[in-house]
Amino acid sequence: MKKVLGTAVKLLVSVGLILFFLRQIDLVDVEMAARAARPSYLLLAVLLFLISNLLGALQWRELLKVQNIHLPVSRIISLYFVGVFFNNFLVSNIGGDAVRIHDLNRLTGEGSRGFAATFLDRFVGLLVLILYSLIAFSLNPDLWTPGITLPMLALVGLLIGILTFGFSRRLSGIILKVAERLAPAAIVSLLQRIREGFLAYRHAYGTLGRVLCLASGVQLSRIAVYYVVGQGMHLSAGFDHFLIFIPLIAIVAAVPISFGGIGVRENLGEILFSRVGVPPAEALAMMFLGYLAGIVASLAGGVSFVFRHYIHPENDDA
Repeated sequence: MKKVLGTAVKLLVSVGLILFFLRQIDLVDVEMAARAARPSYLLLAVLLFLISNLLGALQWRELLKVQNIHLPVSRIISLYFVGVFFNNFLVSNIGGDAVRIHDLNRLTGEGSRGFAATFLDRFVGLLVLILYSLIAFSLNPDLWTPGITLPMLALVGLLIGILTFGFSRRLSGIILKVAERLAPAAIVSLLQRIREGFLAYRHAYGTLGRVLCLASGVQLSRIAVYYVVGQGMHLSAGFDHFLIFIPLIAIVAAVPISFGGIGVRENLGEILFSRVGVPPAEALAMMFLGYLAGIVASLAGGVSFVFRHYIHPENDDA
């Protein structure tokens, strides 16, 4: 019953956010803005998202190796694409991570190790996104307003906190002791798994270096998806603005209050891009078309999920 209620609430949030946004603009303007997008740019956006998925699969593979999880590259790519596909439709845009972990556990029996690798995979992406956003933000003094500066500082604090917890045995040990007294057992267990996952990579310098390089390509490609869509719509926002705003939008959209970040993404996109002169209708059309490019690029994951019993029959009974 709780799951049903939770799903209903998140569905209502998604619909409510979209309706709230649509009441502020004219749907005709949105349609006109979307129609103005050049098809060649939309195809390029899909290609960029495909490239980011392939790089992301290789990034995940590097992290799985440290956990002694070895699968064929084709299998890892398939699992990764399935996860990205489900990210578009499950709660927030990280629901597909749970699907990846489930599939790893089904195939290898290494659920905990799979969780550690997948969590760090997500965290490294977050780290790179925040760094991109901070660098671009520092070079844009016109945007140094409380509405953007305060969220930036909050992200920096979050990043420092996770890094410290993950790589400091002493501090994480203290936090766990406090959590054992105050927090539910499920939270304590999650913190322990996160800590163990980080510590496994503490001295894997070569792997971390390769992962950071791959993550840089992944996140830059995904930011470029929206920039290319914007260029196809003749928007005036510069690439530096996308470097600042898209990471903020992606991070907030990951909060599990809606399906696939729908509604959250569009509202925040309108608020942020309006600061650099993008009209609300065009901001909505751009965010929607960028999201659509991601869906099209991840359709291979949906196909792989449906037909995986035929594509990988030797592993599906594991």
